[in-house]
Amino acid sequence: MTPPDLKPSRSTVSVDADATSDEAGPTKQNLRGPDPVDLERYVEDFAKLAPLEESAVDDYEKVCNLDVWKPTPYEEQFLPGLRLAGLSGREHVTLQNTADLHMHTEYSDGDTIDRVLTAAEEAHLDVIAITDHDEIEGAHVARRLVHERRLKVAVIPAIEVSSSEGHIGGLFVMKKIPANLSAQETVDRIHAAGGLAVAHHPFAPPFIERMLGLRLGCGELVQTVNFDAIEGTNAVPGYGRRFNIEAHEALKRRRVRIGITGSSDAHDARLIGKGRTYFAGNSGVTSLFSGLQHGFVEGAEGYWSFGEKFAYRIGLLRAIAANFLIRRGSVN
Repeated sequence: MTPPDLKPSRSTVSVDADATSDEAGPTKQNLRGPDPVDLERYVEDFAKLAPLEESAVDDYEKVCNLDVWKPTPYEEQFLPGLRLAGLSGREHVTLQNTADLHMHTEYSDGDTIDRVLTAAEEAHLDVIAITDHDEIEGAHVARRLVHERRLKVAVIPAIEVSSSEGHIGGLFVMKKIPANLSAQETVDRIHAAGGLAVAHHPFAPPFIERMLGLRLGCGELVQTVNFDAIEGTNAVPGYGRRFNIEAHEALKRRRVRIGITGSSDAHDARLIGKGRTYFAGNSGVTSLFSGLQHGFVEGAEGYWSFGEKFAYRIGLLRAIAANFLIRRGSVN
């Protein structure tokens, strides 16, 4: 692997070697501190990362058929290692990472996997979870493609389960979780599979639920069911934000520390990254798993342009129309 060209950061300033503080006063570099990038260490770090990149596919093959999720060295070491490469004093650096943990592909009612992966990289996301409706194959296909193409985003296998009491995200699971079970039984199945359970859009618009004849959100069940996290931000422009506020109010009543995720719930790849989950750590997907498990994640929503709002609403109308025609059972 050849290290990419190192471009000067804002703190990298060219200083005349003949100038001294006595002759010219404090330089900009003196004021800003030392350059954080050690060029020699940068090259050394990339040499150490190269084997992880070369073995990406072989390492994926070792874990892709396991019953319980296990990260690959590419996901756990190589991807975060790229961001840490060459940093002086990195022993004291903790990466701040972003994930979008709820989106759909062509394997249910979303965009193509190629567009999803391209959009995730363009959004500079570190991790995405593909959560197709009651289907997990798309997540496995995307995860394989990441390793084959050496993409700079990790995919965790996941699923959006249609429980009888609302949609529930199963993160870090390797197989389908049965639909139409109660919320608690669904969460129990996810945990038994080694995964983490997230209450997706717990307070969904009632008029959509009435139109579909089913529950999209678990509502006040977030108080009693042992979810690992609650989707506090399901990215939606305008009126829909009130339901995100309801989710946050419910969390206050719960009075127990729990992770809050932010997700796009994108069915159109252009909207990936509109909702984000922030987590800290230097071990990529493993840091995300730990952050969710212990409640150290936070969700947020991005800004919407007029064009994005228009595209979202057109997509919603199409989904509603499609549901009437084929009774798909969901518009999100």
